[in-house]
Amino acid sequence: MLPNNEVRVPPPRAATQSTAPRDITAEFTQAASKLRVGQLVKDESFTLFEAVGALEIMDSKMDSGYIAPGEDQVEALEVNYDTRRELTPEEVVGLMDQLLCHEMAWHMGHPLSQTLFTSIYIDKLLWPTPKTLEEAQFDRAPSKYPLVGLVLRAYCLALVKACDYVHARVASEYYYEEEDFVTQLYNRNLLSGFDSSHFYRLLDQAVDWVDAQDTIDLSHKDAMRSRLHLRREFLASVDQDLEVLETRSTESFASCLKYLKSVSETVSLGKPVPEAFSLKLQRKLASTVPPRPIVNIKQEDALEQMRRLCQDAIDMQQMLDYRGPSNFKTAVWTLVSRKPQPSVYIRSLLQALIVGDSSILGTVSVRKYLYDDLAELVLPASMLLRANLDEVELPSDPRFRIAQIMDNFVKRFGQPFIDTVRSACLNRCRVRRTICHTVVDWDNLQMEAEELDLQLQDLSAEPALQVQGGDSTFSYPLSSWAYHQKLLQLRLILHMGFELSIYAPEELPGIYWYLSHLCSTHLGHLDRIRTFTVAARKRDLVSGGSHAQSSAAYHRSFLYLERLTTHIIAIDAFAIALHALYVLLARHQILPRAAGSKAYSSDRLRYELRMKPFLPISLPELVPYEEFQREAALDGDSDATVLDRASKAITEARKAWEATLANGAFSDHSMPSSSATPAPIAIEDDWRREIKDTMRACIGTSIAIETVKKALTRSASSPSEPQRVTLDVTIPEIGSKARWHDWWIVPQILERKQPTPTHSA
Repeated sequence: MLPNNEVRVPPPRAATQSTAPRDITAEFTQAASKLRVGQLVKDESFTLFEAVGALEIMDSKMDSGYIAPGEDQVEALEVNYDTRRELTPEEVVGLMDQLLCHEMAWHMGHPLSQTLFTSIYIDKLLWPTPKTLEEAQFDRAPSKYPLVGLVLRAYCLALVKACDYVHARVASEYYYEEEDFVTQLYNRNLLSGFDSSHFYRLLDQAVDWVDAQDTIDLSHKDAMRSRLHLRREFLASVDQDLEVLETRSTESFASCLKYLKSVSETVSLGKPVPEAFSLKLQRKLASTVPPRPIVNIKQEDALEQMRRLCQDAIDMQQMLDYRGPSNFKTAVWTLVSRKPQPSVYIRSLLQALIVGDSSILGTVSVRKYLYDDLAELVLPASMLLRANLDEVELPSDPRFRIAQIMDNFVKRFGQPFIDTVRSACLNRCRVRRTICHTVVDWDNLQMEAEELDLQLQDLSAEPALQVQGGDSTFSYPLSSWAYHQKLLQLRLILHMGFELSIYAPEELPGIYWYLSHLCSTHLGHLDRIRTFTVAARKRDLVSGGSHAQSSAAYHRSFLYLERLTTHIIAIDAFAIALHALYVLLARHQILPRAAGSKAYSSDRLRYELRMKPFLPISLPELVPYEEFQREAALDGDSDATVLDRASKAITEARKAWEATLANGAFSDHSMPSSSATPAPIAIEDDWRREIKDTMRACIGTSIAIETVKKALTRSASSPSEPQRVTLDVTIPEIGSKARWHDWWIVPQILERKQPTPTHSA
């Protein structure tokens, strides 16, 4: 035994000049064959760092500097491609198309080391870092061929500058590395120090040179011209950035769409130059990751990616006019919910537009945005929203204290409220994950709001209201508003669980029951808000406050509450119908189950796992498992009762969704001046398409219910095999044509074909 302060140091290994390497493969294999499975041999001096180094060094998959036996060192490490050599027009067009593919692959989330930085032309422009734009040449010397030194160089420089603008915008907003976007530049500079005017000038010179050439056939001239114009317009589009709030211009993105059509028509004219791209360039990049293959996407996929980016940017600019908080939130959510989801650049730009310099859309203060939402839901024409410290300076005046409390409310609730909209711009997995965390914060915010409500009750002299049962209570407007926001988030957690395929088939009955339970809770809360709003309106009429502005505020609030109620009733009824349908399928053991669900889990454990985001929430309380199991399984209800429940619910759901569609995506009464602001047409079309998809899902559910009803009737009438249902059930996957809407999983139910009986002679 060694003392505690003594460390045994292994003796140094002697190295002599006479040491010669020898092949120990056979000896090592023989020794390793004597080891038992799971046995580990470890040398005390062989550390973890050395172990990892041994895995990386001399492994072509891990070591970018590895040179295979027999390979020339210079040829292995250096790129022998001449970037100043003459290119044909076909090759120039092909290189432009290849670079566009790599650029869009970067937009799709692949790193630059696997996309644009594998281009030898891009590498020559950026390394060594040019101090002037004239130094940014291929091999630091101008090519004597204008098709390369002018046309291709202008295209490459403008492409890099566009990437610089995109990189700056994405890096300044919330995003997730490797999930959404890779901002790693590998010690390269994307020409960020140069003004965009120089790149426009180079592109114009390149277009003029192409137009003046007589030796190039017209088709190739048109192909190069369209690509140069596309590059110029796309650079102007991303250069505009937040200035769109002032310019309101979609001209550049619209021009991109026009030139994209021309580019797609002339793709066949290009000739790829694969030798102009090399993995060897990864060895020169400042990277700690092992070498990765070049990402090559199809030309049509790249063009479609760019087309969607431009179209999303155009549609996004339709929502820059503020038309009230509910309309604004609907527009943002509808835009970011497109399939496929808008690119990370569009979502980053939208984040900056949502909140920048402490304002919404560059014009609306956080206070006004928050007050508008309070006025829509719980405080129409309320003195609490009109109190202002600039108008009341006497501390003894109740309005002075009310203004102070409301100022504190804005400071505490403003940012979390904005973040509920901003978080929608993340990727879909992160949206749900973020809500699971923020809903706990809103539970605490609700308790804080309740304390503020108690202080405001005395200051505003609010009278108590007699409710059913003879009890008297107060409105608690701030905490009621916070509770409404929390219920929206809880419901969204379940909705996005369906969208992200989190739930196993056997969990669907219970989750749809819980969705209905949340809707019922929310409807009860809206009824409470409506009751106090009606009482406040009556008090204003009695006190003589029936002027036009006050009447309009109450009218907007009642319409908003009616729209919310109709929408939640539609969700509730549809959830009840699907819950009842899945209960029948589970009862008769024809609902598919996930593989291994019985061996590695139980119903109670799965319930605890799915309800984990709901556990810390104080209100509404989590339903105990025993009650959940009883209600979700509809214990005590016969098949006929469950079928009747499903049929009535789906009928009500179809009517409610039709009413929701008739109400439209945006309320025309959300703001007094909303009539002067047109609704975003493209976004409203997306919203209508989503509601129509939900209605198609309702129709599919009706058909499935009728199919199950017929099968149950047939099995009940068969004396030989009573209560045996012969149906085949398939749960449609996300993205399949049978999945009409991501949030509503309608099972595909078909009658099982019975074997034809054979009769012996």
